[in-house]
Amino acid sequence: MKKLFCLTLGLSFLTHTFAQQAKPQFLNGEAQIVSAFSNQSDWIKEELWVQTNFDSDANGKLDRMHVFLTRPLQTQTQGLKLPVIYMTSPYFAGTGGNSKSYFWNVQHEIGQTPPPHKNAVAERKSNRPIDAYFQDMSWVKRGFIAVYSSSPGTGFSDGAPTIGGENEKLAPAAVIDWLCGRSAGYTTRTGMDTVSAYWCTGKVGMMGTSYNGTLCLAAACTGVQGLEAIIPNAPVSSWYLYYRSNGLVRSPGGYLGEDTDVLYDFVHSGDPENRAHNDALVRDKILVPGQDRITGDYNTFWASRDYLTQMDSMKAALFMCHGFEDWNVMAEHSFRFYEKAKQMGLTAKIYYNQQGHGYPPPFWMMNKWFTHYLHGVENGVENLASAWIVSKGEKEAHAYSAFPNPKAKIQRWYLHGSGNTGMLSKEKSKASILTFTDDASLNAVQLLSDKNAANRLLFWTNAVEKPLHLSGTSLIHIAVASSKPAANLSAYLVAVPPGFNPKKAKIEEVIVNRAWADPQNHASLEKGKALQPGQFYTLDFAFQPDDQIIPAGYQLGLMIFSSDPEFTLLPKKGTQLSVNLGESWIELMEVK
Repeated sequence: MKKLFCLTLGLSFLTHTFAQQAKPQFLNGEAQIVSAFSNQSDWIKEELWVQTNFDSDANGKLDRMHVFLTRPLQTQTQGLKLPVIYMTSPYFAGTGGNSKSYFWNVQHEIGQTPPPHKNAVAERKSNRPIDAYFQDMSWVKRGFIAVYSSSPGTGFSDGAPTIGGENEKLAPAAVIDWLCGRSAGYTTRTGMDTVSAYWCTGKVGMMGTSYNGTLCLAAACTGVQGLEAIIPNAPVSSWYLYYRSNGLVRSPGGYLGEDTDVLYDFVHSGDPENRAHNDALVRDKILVPGQDRITGDYNTFWASRDYLTQMDSMKAALFMCHGFEDWNVMAEHSFRFYEKAKQMGLTAKIYYNQQGHGYPPPFWMMNKWFTHYLHGVENGVENLASAWIVSKGEKEAHAYSAFPNPKAKIQRWYLHGSGNTGMLSKEKSKASILTFTDDASLNAVQLLSDKNAANRLLFWTNAVEKPLHLSGTSLIHIAVASSKPAANLSAYLVAVPPGFNPKKAKIEEVIVNRAWADPQNHASLEKGKALQPGQFYTLDFAFQPDDQIIPAGYQLGLMIFSSDPEFTLLPKKGTQLSVNLGESWIELMEVK
């Protein structure tokens, strides 16, 4: 009788346990917080190393990537398998100093060999960054496993950073191969005791912001099996476009004088004993000569760091996010990649806000994206609008069938005037030459003032009678001559309200768009040629993709100047640039 009672009790316990097994829960197509997954003290946190198929530090050993992860207890006790949200970064374990003393000195003539600069030393600080805590809280509670890895040469990963090199594509692909049971993971950096991802369903999604988002693109370009969907936020899609503009040496906003070698030093937090070797192997032999700060020309070094040319194998569904006010990684990076993905027939969505660098899309959209592609829930996310745009001054995004707005049409505006402040009109202008003098000490707001009219050209529309909706990529066509063999060329679109006072202006309040170019590259991006003083050259170059509405009563302005103290090299003042108004215009994408 006692044995029968125990058997009955045991069967009851097993039945109750089976009935109570935790599993993901979904509502309205979104993964919900599951109480059984929410006790942080129950979470299993692991640290391991995944072996790659490359040796980027040339030490005779295949590199291993440092991986750390968080998964619910039930993946251990109940045999539960879950999909993975994976993030990889060069920033997870510490970075170097961000002092301007580590940047290139930009105060020199264009084409001159720049003076040497100090090299930052990145410090390895942690094997589990604070960012992992927030991502764990968002995703593990909702039935995903959060996986992280440090990119090559950073943190506790082997190898060397290459700032867009091949190893930075292959490293996350190796981790995904391990998650899907196709490559080896080890419990230590040098040992041979293996560890498997038996708890992974074989479905992986990636997300990340800035460089982390760039590595999402890199991994997707490998076509690695199991990477189902990515959410890159403000990623670099071309390292040339990050550090150059149309042949011009141009810094990302807020980092005047940064270049690939500076970023390399900033992220190179790997094994201190290996740094001198890596510096000589990668920074000094590949990055510094390849980036070519003397000419700014496009070359094979930059071509190998353009992910748009590497997309042929990509299969992952793309949900891209970016800010139109991001002047660090600018909006062209996301748009060109999204546009190519659409052309390839991939599922591709884009979300643009009016923020600066790194603001993500709404969480519900990311949740639906990963819930569909990783958990297989049919929530219709793949059928959502192709483009989502937050208008200036608003918080909610508007859905569009595409970006640019399908109703946007090219409208050409011509430059008119006899002085350095003139008008923009849709009527063709006559041949007329205006001249201004470069002064790199003056910023864009100062140049708006008539006090500094001699240092720029400025053309205004009449006050717009009704809101002017711009959507897409505007262009400038300009005929320009220089008094010297080289000169910076900058163009800004600005918008000002009635009664505008330049003395009280802030650039973020009036800026509409920006563009830069090197007149030496008027004929070829790959081979700039010294300018013949006084000879006119014709250039066509683009502003950043944009979508915003200029309010009624405002004036839209085009400002043409030379050196931009926020972005370009800063030569001595005095270079004179002349513009032939009869051969110059801008093309705006206006929604009618």
